[in-house]
Amino acid sequence: MPNSVEKRAIRIVMDYERSQRRAPVDVSRERCAYDIKSGDRLIEVKGTKDKKPTWYYVSPNILNKLGKGVANFYVYIVYDIKNKPKLKIMEPDDVFKSMKAEAQFYIPHSAISKYGKDVDL
Repeated sequence: MPNSVEKRAIRIVMDYERSQRRAPVDVSRERCAYDIKSGDRLIEVKGTKDKKPTWYYVSPNILNKLGKGVANFYVYIVYDIKNKPKLKIMEPDDVFKSMKAEAQFYIPHSAISKYGKDVDL
């Protein structure tokens, strides 16, 4: 559920998208990996009070949910939202070429069941 800053950022982006003659739809409550669908754009909106845009974390879960839609994944960052809001748009190519990865590994339950050795205590 978006907080008040995020809700305002979503409204700002919706207005911007309409000004570009697109028909945005707010899907932020649907948990579909992005906040707005606008034409073929799948837009993740980030809002901040900071005077400069800050970093943004993309979870593996988001990438998994996007699937083939990843080619249309945009990140719109609305910053300085309490004073004079500004919008930074990152297109899909920019999003993914700018990404820094930190490896996280997990062992799924199926592997533990198959390969784990039971020990009597």
